[in-house]
Amino acid sequence: VARLCERFGLPGPTPHAVDTARDKYRTREALRAAGLPTPRNFLIRSERDLVKAANHVGFPAVLKPTSGAASLGVKKVSAIEDLRACYSEVIAELRSCVVVSGALVQDKGTGSGVAADCVIDLQVVLEQYLDGSEVDVDVVVSDGYWRYAAVTDNGPTVEPYFNETW
Repeated sequence: VARLCERFGLPGPTPHAVDTARDKYRTREALRAAGLPTPRNFLIRSERDLVKAANHVGFPAVLKPTSGAASLGVKKVSAIEDLRACYSEVIAELRSCVVVSGALVQDKGTGSGVAADCVIDLQVVLEQYLDGSEVDVDVVVSDGYWRYAAVTDNGPTVEPYFNETW
């Protein structure tokens, strides 16, 4: 949608802003560049990066795809052995996904969607685990002013997968 808005001169976020917001690693980099605090993180491009990522981030940590939603492929890891096993598991899970209407979803065998590895990078980010409550903050901005804002409790999650229980 952002690319169509740009093409036709319609108002909306830029494609760069949308691409940055949809990539967890690029979002963290943008926040850091803006001087905002972010959890320690490391982009893992391949299995060769695992030890370096573990040394940079430490444990416990959270392994998550750079794209996706609904905690798909997100897992808490407590040691390098967990990281190695979970990395293989998450990459295999991502390879079994498809992209449908721009969303990364598990393939249900319906023939709809495009194989994920044909559309997105199958990179993951290792991120510092932050213990505590998790909330969503939603803000609608129009003409530079916020028009609506809400903070919603995500409720408890079931580790190590972070699936919301409410």
